[in-house]
Amino acid sequence: MTLPLSARFALRDLRGGLKGFRIFLACLTLGVTAIAGVGSLGSAIRAGIDSNARNLLGADLEVRLSSRAASAEQVSWLADHSTALSLVRQLRTMARVPVTQSDKSGSQTLVELKAVMASGAAAYPLYGTAVLEPAMSLEAALAIINGISGAVAEPALLARLGVKVGDRLDLGKTQVELRAVLVSEPDRVSGTFALGPRLMVNNDTLDAAGLMQRGSLVRHNYRMRLAPETDVKQRREQIDLAFPDMAWRIADVKTAQPSVKRFVDRLGLFLTLVGLTALIIGGVGVGNAVQAYLAGRTDTIATLKCLGAEGGLIFRIYLIEIGLLAVLGIVGGLVLGAALPMIALGLLEGELPVAADISVYPVPLLRAAAFGVLTAFAFALWPLARAREVPAAGLFRDIIGGQRKWPPLRDTLMLAIAAVLLVVLALTTGDNARLSQWFVVTTLAALSAFWFLARSLIWVLARLPRSRKPGLRLAMSNLVRPGAPTAGVVISMGAGLTVLVTIALIEGNLNRQVQSRIPERAPSFFFIDIQPDQVATFEATVAGIDGGELIQRVPMLRGRVAKIKGLNADTIPVEKDGGWFAHNELGFSYMAEMPENTELTDGAWWPLDYAGPPLISLGTHVGEQLDIKVDDTVTFNILGRKMQARVANLRKIDWTTMRLNFAVIFAPGALESAPQVHIATASAPKDLETSLRDNVSKALPNVSAIRVGDVLDTVTAMFDRISSAIRASALVTVIAGILVLAGALAAGHSRRVYDSVILKVLGATRRDVARAYLIEYALLGGATAILATFVGTTAAWTVMTFSMAGEWVFLPVAAGLTAGGGIVLTIALGFIGTWRALGQKAATVLRHV
Repeated sequence: MTLPLSARFALRDLRGGLKGFRIFLACLTLGVTAIAGVGSLGSAIRAGIDSNARNLLGADLEVRLSSRAASAEQVSWLADHSTALSLVRQLRTMARVPVTQSDKSGSQTLVELKAVMASGAAAYPLYGTAVLEPAMSLEAALAIINGISGAVAEPALLARLGVKVGDRLDLGKTQVELRAVLVSEPDRVSGTFALGPRLMVNNDTLDAAGLMQRGSLVRHNYRMRLAPETDVKQRREQIDLAFPDMAWRIADVKTAQPSVKRFVDRLGLFLTLVGLTALIIGGVGVGNAVQAYLAGRTDTIATLKCLGAEGGLIFRIYLIEIGLLAVLGIVGGLVLGAALPMIALGLLEGELPVAADISVYPVPLLRAAAFGVLTAFAFALWPLARAREVPAAGLFRDIIGGQRKWPPLRDTLMLAIAAVLLVVLALTTGDNARLSQWFVVTTLAALSAFWFLARSLIWVLARLPRSRKPGLRLAMSNLVRPGAPTAGVVISMGAGLTVLVTIALIEGNLNRQVQSRIPERAPSFFFIDIQPDQVATFEATVAGIDGGELIQRVPMLRGRVAKIKGLNADTIPVEKDGGWFAHNELGFSYMAEMPENTELTDGAWWPLDYAGPPLISLGTHVGEQLDIKVDDTVTFNILGRKMQARVANLRKIDWTTMRLNFAVIFAPGALESAPQVHIATASAPKDLETSLRDNVSKALPNVSAIRVGDVLDTVTAMFDRISSAIRASALVTVIAGILVLAGALAAGHSRRVYDSVILKVLGATRRDVARAYLIEYALLGGATAILATFVGTTAAWTVMTFSMAGEWVFLPVAAGLTAGGGIVLTIALGFIGTWRALGQKAATVLRHV
């Protein structure tokens, strides 16, 4: 079989090697690797969730209740309709070292307590295995031996209290013996937010501890193991039909860990868009590389044109060359992307929510390949089309540099089609269409802005008065001359710097809100599970501390939303903004007086002596997310009782004030008789904080104390991990920008060699030429940094103000350091290329002129 003439010419031309296409391959490979790797990692995690869904849920079907247990009738029904029914209860409480035990006596800490059925056919876990150290059965570890209950705990609890296996802990009214270290639980997702380490006991121990009071914040999970032939969906429907008014939540293996799946999907989409940004920035490098390559083929193209080759043949020859090289870069990116999950899992061990299922996933690889093909074609088409249309005589003088001719209609249409397909592919990436649309619009706007600003910079510099200083005059002339890399550098480096400036400013503003906005009267502790008949004792205990102060105390109940404006809450998609309000269990309070510093955005607060139908005050953010307005109705299911309330007002909630607040506050008269607990905040001098906690815990063993400093430390640590991950992912775009910058500067290397030689022949010293080039790169880097700072600041302000609804403050140090790094990088890369150009011998260069 004889290959077409264009293919033979292309293969013959490629025998000369890949010189001139290294940046092309690097840019394309980097972008495809990022997209393929992120997609493969996300698929591996989702596959891990799906394959371990039963273990993660701990059952085939789970019925969840909060603050109250199921009735005997309900438990009996659930047991009759399953092969095994296991009860798991979870709450936060205090564990303390007995006063008679070691020098750590009296030490205590908040724990995430989990009580399980440890023996029998319904023993925990129904699926999977709890790993203990030393190895033993969970039944033996949690058994009551000689009147002492067993317990197992995470290593963090032993380290925090300074205890070891065999020691005892006080838990409410009872005492437990630590029999083993809890290495892992099959139903616990790693990396999730927790205020304390895990402590596990059996259900009898929890009952004996006396920690559960009327209305206590206890999560009751009834886990059902079903026969293999049971239709899970049908069993869910049967539960709903049997108990239609229950405010419980039912989960099955298909809906196990929905928050983890949403997190993985959102993270995967974000990282994919980061990779796509790198690929688009790299596309500028692709276009530069193709243009530079064609510039190096001036003699070849001119010879072919003079021998009768038509423009179409020239176009096909180099399109085949670029296509073959693009395939090489894309395949390399796919191989690296497919291997990335194996590398990432080693580095992220313990940070991922579940164990990933490593395999080759074709869908993300095909998506990455499609992105690579469209990007390579879209950015290479323009220089190819212009080269085809230039006559042979023009090619002998200058192939691309001095030409500004718009390609013919057919090429423009092909370019438009490639761009549209690229946009469509980006919009269909992930399930968050809004984020994808925002990315596409923002990316197009940013690149257009950088192109416009680059052209404006060239226009302004070209019209400035000529400087009397030779170095500055030469530098400005180099920036505006035909074929100068000014536009390419501004677009590529500017985009990378914009991402970094945006991240730096958002991170700085969030840190400022977490750290600097802590009020002067910030509480020392949050206290939860205070029973109504314990309020007087609690307040007296706080007052008994020298300098102790009760800052706030409010009643709290829990329930679920049943209807919003007459429509069932179940009809609202979980992933919708505000879906958390419709599908999660919520905490409510009631009060007559409007909370201090409350800002109403609509409606009015009720009178202090209000005694009418149920009214609520709703957070403005909930109203905006679900289109709830004043006078609309919301129906709640509170402990099995349906209650419809009218929205009296909407209020702005500032969660950073450290004050107790709720998305929903009821007017007096609706909830006073319902089972409830009180929560409170209190403060004490630094040296007496421990005494405050210990005295409350001693007087009221069921009350848990959450140290505010520990919560802030946990939130800050989580935020730091997220910030580090975002910064690391953003580096991909910076690397792409550096590659494009290096390619743009390298493309003009031969021109700089020639210019340097001519200048030296005319009497300029090496120092003079070097100074002129350094001024040029400083001007280019400075202009790019200024533009990137402006665009990045605008983007950060938009995200903070509209997406995060936070307060915005410009942080000049963070923006300046990031932008300054771009200037230094531009100068450094430019100087490296300039130094090589200055080292060329004049005689060698002039001999080829």
